Amino acid sequence: MRRQKHQQLVDAVRRCGPEVILRAAGRCDGHSILKPEALTDAGLPSAVVEHLTATYRSDGTPKGTIFVDGEPVKELRGVYGLDVLRFFASALGVEYRDAIGRGFEAQNIQTALRRHFEAGSPKPAA
Repeated sequence: MRRQKHQQLVDAVRRCGPEVILRAAGRCDGHSILKPEALTDAGLPSAVVEHLTATYRSDGTPKGTIFVDGEPVKELRGVYGLDVLRFFASALGVEYRDAIGRGFEAQNIQTALRRHFEAGSPKPAA
């Protein structure tokens, strides 16, 4: 991705109010692929959601198979929640505790984001 485009997306996240970031972050975990609308409905700018949207493919293994409503699917277009959380943390300069496991990493990022906003931390300069 071009540096300028990436910076525009970071700036778009930084312009979001804490309520938008925390609402969108609350919909994410370390495992789920979300419908893009779940994040735009939370107030996240569509350009950020489009950037984070990808097509994910099942690989046929027990851990690499994507399920929708309990049924395996070959592929799914959506937004991986952990990617959203990592993008928020990076864009806002929020550090979080390392974890072994995607679910714990997601929880650690959510906690760090809440603390960031509760502390009234200023948004990082562009």
